[in-house]
Amino acid sequence: MNRLRSSAATVSYGDEPVVMDVDLDIPDGQITTIIGANGCGKSTLLRTLARLLRPSGGAVVLDGQLIHRMPARVIARRLGLLSQQAAAPDGITVEDLVRRGRFPHQGFLQPPDRRDLDAVDRALELAGMTDFRRRQVDSLSGGQRQRAWIAMALAQETPLLLLDEPTTYLDLAHQGEVLDLIARLNADEGRTIVLVLHDVNEAARISHRVVAMERGRVLREGPAAEVIEPDLLEQMYGVPFDVFDHPRGVHPIAVPRTTSGHLRHDRGAVNGAPGLETDRLRVDFGDCAILRDLSLSIPAGRITAIIGPNGCGKSTLLRCCACLVKPRGGCARIDAKDVRAGSRRAFARRLAMLAQGPAMPAGFRVEDLVALGRMPHQRLLRQWDRTDEDAIAAALARCGLSELRDREIETLSGGQRQRAWFAMLLAQATPVLLLDEPTTFLDPGAQIELLDLALELNRTEGRTIAMILHDLNLAIRYADWIVAMRDGAVVAAGVPEQIVTPSLLQRVFEVEADIFPDPVTGSPMVLPHRSLAPKRLATLVAS
Repeated sequence: MNRLRSSAATVSYGDEPVVMDVDLDIPDGQITTIIGANGCGKSTLLRTLARLLRPSGGAVVLDGQLIHRMPARVIARRLGLLSQQAAAPDGITVEDLVRRGRFPHQGFLQPPDRRDLDAVDRALELAGMTDFRRRQVDSLSGGQRQRAWIAMALAQETPLLLLDEPTTYLDLAHQGEVLDLIARLNADEGRTIVLVLHDVNEAARISHRVVAMERGRVLREGPAAEVIEPDLLEQMYGVPFDVFDHPRGVHPIAVPRTTSGHLRHDRGAVNGAPGLETDRLRVDFGDCAILRDLSLSIPAGRITAIIGPNGCGKSTLLRCCACLVKPRGGCARIDAKDVRAGSRRAFARRLAMLAQGPAMPAGFRVEDLVALGRMPHQRLLRQWDRTDEDAIAAALARCGLSELRDREIETLSGGQRQRAWFAMLLAQATPVLLLDEPTTFLDPGAQIELLDLALELNRTEGRTIAMILHDLNLAIRYADWIVAMRDGAVVAAGVPEQIVTPSLLQRVFEVEADIFPDPVTGSPMVLPHRSLAPKRLATLVAS
């Protein structure tokens, strides 16, 4: 009998069932990955398996016992969980966060012993966070923060690991390293691992077994080749897919198809659209230089994708352009005017930004959040009117949130929450949009829908859009212009077909990748196959 299983598990939020009658056995010593659209119940099921949610019907069984009757400390020695969108206390350092993974192994008021300290050191090294151990978590980039949480889960040293979107916010190289690490923890240490992933190709690459969910139920489960099929993927995600064999023959490759066609090519200049530029921009955090005299032009009326490894300064660049970070030197300009000049309200009618991992006070409804986008348009003699109501309704409809307008933000899935933030930007109605990883937490279908919407805004309204993307294939598909960054500087900039090359990916991300033509469209497609630093992980896991 497998150690962890659910039996007819049903979980509800209020009167709304989210997981319904799920029977699921987690095979011991294997990697099981749950896939499905936003809101289908993946994370809810994972949290139920981890005893964070109590089923309203059915049960979860761990080692032959009902998990909700077991002491929390006993469970925490057997099962570790990495939650989606975990929040660290203010001011906590990376090392202190990782040490929390050792709490289940310590007695009351017992100080950490040598085994605890060794476990923390090993977890930091495995996650590539040793050099950041003294840094405060809230000073890290999104990808660095995610790796700190992964280190905490590793320090817990449990035979079962449940990981909800562990590659979120990670760049190309660290995605590969984390997946390689998961595979080695399973192969070399025999750990049972359950993942929730939106990237179906990552699921195909790493999993012994894939579980497909739709509307709270298990639709199909089995080996990747039996689950990752075009008809099933379209049923789950609502967009067409092509599935073909990986050129190296290692696993199937699924490619979601846009409904907007390939409108990027042969596009002329856009008259009257605002442009962005930076002039010798410099930003330091303490003794660390984040941006190094960075000068850059973002083409007016075009879509620009900014790519680069975690911590290279991508988000800081956008935050400087949005007047959220004051540079130590240089400036950012919109239409040749310093972004820090003039009133904040007037600037907010020109430029809107979707930040990475935004926080929202408890109790806010979806409609309340979207309404914040209309605040820059309010004046002393021009208060709320029908124009604002129409803008909010249109933004909700465009993002597929009309039926969720009265839901509280904290009850939404990660993808639904991300769409709510994007709807707020649409309501703000600015000619310039800055998007920091807008596809985070979105399933493949929702990613295509959001980026198609961004493309529509650009093509029909001439909006200037700059966005940070970790998915290089989406960057190639949607961007007119790509900017590659590393270590606070621009490495290359140009049209995707010209600058996205194997040598650039090796220089920027430290990965070896093949670039193949898409079998259907012929456009370039990046398929990474090897990190340049795999031996470090192999040595540590084996030690």
